Amino acid sequence: MENLSVATWSFAAGADPEANAQVMSDGLRAAATAGAQVVVMPECCLTGYPSAGRVHLGDLDWVLVARLEQELAALSASLGVVLVAGTCARSADGCTNQALACVAGTLLRYDKRCLTPIDQGHFRAGSSALLIAAGGWRLGLGICYDLRFPDVWMELAARGADAFLVVAHMAGPDPDPGTKQALIPALCATRAAETATPLVLANTAGADRYLDSGIWDARGARLGSQVTGLLLANLRHRSRWDPWYAQLHDTALRRWRDAGR
Repeated sequence: MENLSVATWSFAAGADPEANAQVMSDGLRAAATAGAQVVVMPECCLTGYPSAGRVHLGDLDWVLVARLEQELAALSASLGVVLVAGTCARSADGCTNQALACVAGTLLRYDKRCLTPIDQGHFRAGSSALLIAAGGWRLGLGICYDLRFPDVWMELAARGADAFLVVAHMAGPDPDPGTKQALIPALCATRAAETATPLVLANTAGADRYLDSGIWDARGARLGSQVTGLLLANLRHRSRWDPWYAQLHDTALRRWRDAGR
């Protein structure tokens, strides 16, 4: 399997979706110029994260958000880049925190399944996994707090994920100062290493963030990190490392299935 060129585009989103969309468009163009096939942007980066980029969702112009999503999808298609970025969506039973995937002009959506206490004040939880295709790879999507829960990632691996893409807003007051800054990068490395599945995480560039955006390979080794702007890396599939990594992947899935998952 050929390498996959991936990028993160990191910034601190505000309450103005049009301003956020302009920064996202700049990121799409920068990623395409750099040769990226996939670019990942932070959680709720189109709308602003409630309690941070914006106070709440009550004043959000949903018609505007839908139009901007379509425009970003059209731009990503014209540039030949797959975009995965955070947004919000509204339905009859509430709002969801979404990873929006723009694939060849088509919009696909993953609703965040694992909600923090802050999330629960704004969103309802999703219930389904989502994988998308790019460059011959299958890419499993996740959002921020999902990282805390191994079953989310084991399910994606069992469904054939070759890499994980994570949109995140990991920032804000920390009840145990310093712990998240140390823990979360290690958690990203673990999620990659336990099934030999590379992981790409795009985090907010806010000053109160817990970690920078980063990319981890199939061994769980970090390939790079970035506070703001573009981070680019080539992902190497587990099958192109020592055979031990593919064996690890298969063993992890067999044990997970044997446990009755």
